[in-house]
Amino acid sequence: MPIPTKFTNTLSTILLLAPLGLAHGEPIRLMLDEMDRPLQEQAVAPAKSVKPAEPTVRRPFSLSLLADDEPIAPNTSSKVRLVSGEMPPTPDQKLEVQVLTPAANPNQLPAANGPLRVRQIHEEAVPNPAAPAGTPPFREEPLRATIITDEDEPASAPLALPEPPGSRYSVASQPTTAPPTTTQPQPWTASAPPEVAAPVDDGRLTVRNLMPGKTPLARLDEAWGEPAKQRRIDQEKRVRLYENQPGFAQVEVALDGEKIVSLLLIPAQPMTLDEVEDQFALRQIAPADVRDATGRSLGWIYPEKGIMLPQPAETNSSKIDRILVQALSPEGYLIRARGRSPLAYRDRLEDYRLALELEPHSAEAWYETSKILEEIGRKDEAFEASRHAISGIGAQPEYRLHRSRLSATLGNLNSAIQSTKQIAEDANVAAQVRAAAYCQWGDLLQMAGTVKNQEAVTRHVKAIETASPLVNDPDRNVRRAAKQVLIDAHLSLALDIATGDWEKKPETVNQWLSRAKIYVDDVVTNEEGTDLLRLSLLTHSLQAHSSFAHNFDPGESVDQIVGRYRELVRQTDDPFLHRAIEWKAGLALSKAALVENDRGRYLEAVELADQARTYVKAGLVGRDVTVEEHLLLGNVFFRAGTIQAVQKQNHHAAADWYDRAIPHLTDPKLKAILQDERGEALVSMGVSYWSIGHRQQGVELSEQGKSLIESASTQNPALRQKLIVPLDNLAQMYRQLGDTQRSAEYTASSQELQQSFSAGPVQR
Repeated sequence: MPIPTKFTNTLSTILLLAPLGLAHGEPIRLMLDEMDRPLQEQAVAPAKSVKPAEPTVRRPFSLSLLADDEPIAPNTSSKVRLVSGEMPPTPDQKLEVQVLTPAANPNQLPAANGPLRVRQIHEEAVPNPAAPAGTPPFREEPLRATIITDEDEPASAPLALPEPPGSRYSVASQPTTAPPTTTQPQPWTASAPPEVAAPVDDGRLTVRNLMPGKTPLARLDEAWGEPAKQRRIDQEKRVRLYENQPGFAQVEVALDGEKIVSLLLIPAQPMTLDEVEDQFALRQIAPADVRDATGRSLGWIYPEKGIMLPQPAETNSSKIDRILVQALSPEGYLIRARGRSPLAYRDRLEDYRLALELEPHSAEAWYETSKILEEIGRKDEAFEASRHAISGIGAQPEYRLHRSRLSATLGNLNSAIQSTKQIAEDANVAAQVRAAAYCQWGDLLQMAGTVKNQEAVTRHVKAIETASPLVNDPDRNVRRAAKQVLIDAHLSLALDIATGDWEKKPETVNQWLSRAKIYVDDVVTNEEGTDLLRLSLLTHSLQAHSSFAHNFDPGESVDQIVGRYRELVRQTDDPFLHRAIEWKAGLALSKAALVENDRGRYLEAVELADQARTYVKAGLVGRDVTVEEHLLLGNVFFRAGTIQAVQKQNHHAAADWYDRAIPHLTDPKLKAILQDERGEALVSMGVSYWSIGHRQQGVELSEQGKSLIESASTQNPALRQKLIVPLDNLAQMYRQLGDTQRSAEYTASSQELQQSFSAGPVQR
């Protein structure tokens, strides 16, 4: 009497995978009957559901904590309370840093004392001995390059400038409530924006067609004659003053040798913005708000024309009384990119591209380009851009930090840790950068596995200690960088506790997440933060809670993540941003699907996996998938398939899910990572393909799974016992295919292994 083929394990024990890695399990067994005859097209019937064993908490690509690992020692100088024994560190119950709200009028400007001086010209005050007695000297204060731009709205706007026009590449934004689509985004190397028409040159040289850096000095001399006044700044630098040019009372022309470098135009009568834009053909150019380090508005700049409109001397005036014209420079595009919304990935990439056309070695342009490329998943391009950033003009230590993180994602973890450590321990590096380095150091240790868990906690605590004193710094760049470190470090500590060997995990994890939310709310409210921070908080919270066994229902987190995704999509039509957040949402839903599967809620797990598949498919466009992402997605799709195979006995539906899982679990990037667990998964998949008549694919997957387990067993001979199931399955498959010789070989190999482990016959 033939014994029907059956699965020896339920879904949860076939291959139990932690949220970011695979755990041990036994693959589905394809059995022969007791008379050693092949089965005749019989359906594979699953065994009864069995309560799975409690999973071992695992970190990515690692084993659990060693029994003799000790918690970190208390640090009396720490602003984070460390409790001894087996208790995890917790944040102070009292928030020891004071978060200041914005000032009432952060952009109130003092009255100007005269025309703004052209920067790069006046390096020192040199009196002009040839000037007539009583001639008032020009003011020598240059417009320095310490301008930081954002889109802060001034409390009282002395200059009634319009909002910058929308991207010339954008289309009308449509609210999105349906699942994401897979529309191909435009590449970041988009073509340059349309050229703005230059004023018609009728042969006469005017202030409208005098172009610093291009117009020859000889033409200026020929057209305008001798200046009314001239002042020498040093051996090469001079300033000429011309009067009574049409429409302008004064025109200051700054010279460097024989080159015109800038103009300062003083209108005969203050001009409206429309008049200025019409005269200088600025209508089609997006202006940028120029701000200093404290956030005060200095004026607006039109990068394509090199024109800046400083704030008027009279603070209550809405008209323009000065116009600064300079040669085109990358700084103008960098200013505009800094001032754009963080959600404007496409337009910021275009500004950085234009800046690099003018200065191919601009470190800032390469660095910011690399960060956006990383966000949209183009890791290889991001790494190449980061290489240019650290070797470019104006390179900063934080650029090296960024490159180290990218290097780690590409597999160079040890070198990334060493590079990050050097920056963190360099006393000459700014405090906010060292704080970020300590946080990244902890993140990299976290990637190394749970054996580095307590060391990661120490580095994240150090990051909080270093950043906390800077949250009220008057320089908003420093202040915002410090607050971002505090957000990142608190979220990382929540994950450290969740994945480490600590007691009271649920309470402590929630404490770190709650403190992170305080900083997220502050940055969104007071520092122009976006909903990307709130989305990050939600996804990190879900990741932390899904990393250890406790009573956690991911339903509310999923609803909030999807809601935040839809809100972000409504705010912009940027296709690059859409792909980035679709991917984040898809990964978060994947983690939620794993949680529901572990809770035995299989229907909910499949529904979440299907939603995750939709988001991931949209976000996959142009993306370089990391090792961690391959493992997560392969795990989710494999589990959804086993639910169909075991719970619903639907091998056709199972094979559909396995079609999505296989490319992730067999990606070459995984190399020697979790070979035995991935091998067992492939062996289990082979049974479903065999059952629906795809016998060749079933054999190939079984062979591939066996090879992975064999490779793993060379490093750990104890894993050889896992070869028994694939050997038995292959023996039966080849027997049914008529290859009795190979079937006998696999049967003999299986029996030899069983005898060597004294396990006896494997239960059928």
